[in-house]
Amino acid sequence: MNTGKALKTAAGLSVIVLIGYFYSLEFRQNWASLQNFRLTLDMPFLIISLLFYLLSYLLETYVWQVCINGHLGRNELNFSKSIAVVNSSGLFKYLPGRIWTYTAQLLWLKKYGVSKSVILYVNLICILASIIVSLYLGLLYLAFYADLVSAGMIILLALALILFNIVYAAWNPWLMNKLIAAISRFLKKEIQPLNESKRLILFSQLIYLCSWSLMGLGGYFLAEGIGLSIPVSSMLAVLASMSLSWMVGYLVVVSPGGLGVREGMMLLMLNGVVNTQAALIFPILSRLMYLISEALLGLAAFLLGIRHNIFSTKKTSGI
Repeated sequence: MNTGKALKTAAGLSVIVLIGYFYSLEFRQNWASLQNFRLTLDMPFLIISLLFYLLSYLLETYVWQVCINGHLGRNELNFSKSIAVVNSSGLFKYLPGRIWTYTAQLLWLKKYGVSKSVILYVNLICILASIIVSLYLGLLYLAFYADLVSAGMIILLALALILFNIVYAAWNPWLMNKLIAAISRFLKKEIQPLNESKRLILFSQLIYLCSWSLMGLGGYFLAEGIGLSIPVSSMLAVLASMSLSWMVGYLVVVSPGGLGVREGMMLLMLNGVVNTQAALIFPILSRLMYLISEALLGLAAFLLGIRHNIFSTKKTSGI
């Protein structure tokens, strides 16, 4: 293992250990309260929760499919094949780094004539759409649940985010081509720049807003299904914590799949908004529901991939 990989591995382990230590401190300090919690399993609520989680993931797959086909100008991938590609490659995010998901997509989609530029562009569009939606939800969290900044500062932040969103949508091709050029230099591979696709920006953000809303509903039914007391009035905070913790976990590349980072972020955001039991237990069980959802969709994607011969590098003529 070279020095760079060793340092990244050490950094990732350090982050997970530090967050684990922080979590253990919180558990010890609130042990008396946690002892009063009795885990109950209400299967109808848990099944509904799982369904919402799955639907949320499938919406992400759908927006990826629409962006791919929309940019190509042809219906190259149907939804079944998109599930095979997206939900199989998505499992690679638990490997260190963030390139394995895209590497798998590059390999599998090459035979369909989908270029590196399109794959990279679509993934950037989807990631940035989710990040922007997460930032909007974060502002709502600051406005209604946190006392960290003044109302005037929240308004300024909201205006700045809206302005950024307008600029991003209007100048998207130029901005994306700059990012693609930078990534091309980093990967030491020639990736051709793109020329257009503004129309997909707002659509992708709208779909991600729906996706996160479904995830929030899944979180509500998960809490109900395990006996946690989370008031309906606090569910926007839960949704914001789920969304922002995803964003932070994604950006902290040294943690595979955001492991530990997301749970720590959710704990920080939920402390003081919901009771101690919910703040400590919900992030862990929410991660468990994430893993179950990803495993189920990964299995379905694997079977669909075999059926459609997705994992073969042999060229194909189409759908």
